[in-house]
Amino acid sequence: MIHRRIGLNTDTRTTSSLTPRVRGVQWCISRGEGGTQCSAMTWRMSLEQQQDKVLELLDTHGRRLHRLLGRLTRSEDATSDLMQELFLRLSRSKGLERARDPYAYAWRAAANLAFEWRRRQKFKPQPLEEDIREDEPQGRPLGKLIEDEQIQRVLEATSRLDELARNVIVMRFVEQEPYDEIAARLGKDAAYLRSLCSKTLIRLRQMCGDREAGHTDKGGAP
Repeated sequence: MIHRRIGLNTDTRTTSSLTPRVRGVQWCISRGEGGTQCSAMTWRMSLEQQQDKVLELLDTHGRRLHRLLGRLTRSEDATSDLMQELFLRLSRSKGLERARDPYAYAWRAAANLAFEWRRRQKFKPQPLEEDIREDEPQGRPLGKLIEDEQIQRVLEATSRLDELARNVIVMRFVEQEPYDEIAARLGKDAAYLRSLCSKTLIRLRQMCGDREAGHTDKGGAP
């Protein structure tokens, strides 16, 4: 179960843990006492019910959300931390209960968390020469590093897009979803999203090109 893997201590379903809370609410009602204590108890029960819903969602879709966070952060530690944060954010969210598609809501929350994390990082291109080893086939480590650097630059540029354009790019090119599926999840017309994706790709190329030119200028011409 996904909540076991991410270390959440949320075993709130046992009879022994539920019974005192139920009795407490019944006691408040029978005595006609509202006040802060009963309000706090009602809030706690509501929170635990919300957590149960989130755990059910993560049991079904947790692997996909974990994979999404991993692909967007490219960091195992960040992925683990953000899965915890996703659980907490969804547990406190009123929008999840009202959402027509809870998974689509959780997906957007996960994507937002990943790109919030990326915006907090200071991306520094790696000097490629430092990681080339003489005992490995020439070109393979260099090619991998270039590929990793390009991916980092694209993700960094994607984090600066507006939310809709960013989500379309991620769903189409990170998750390889067809436009009909993207349209269903975002509640938009497929033809509109296809056009938006094409325009956004042009913008991303320009953003990455400007960034690369900036690094070249800082490095100085030979």
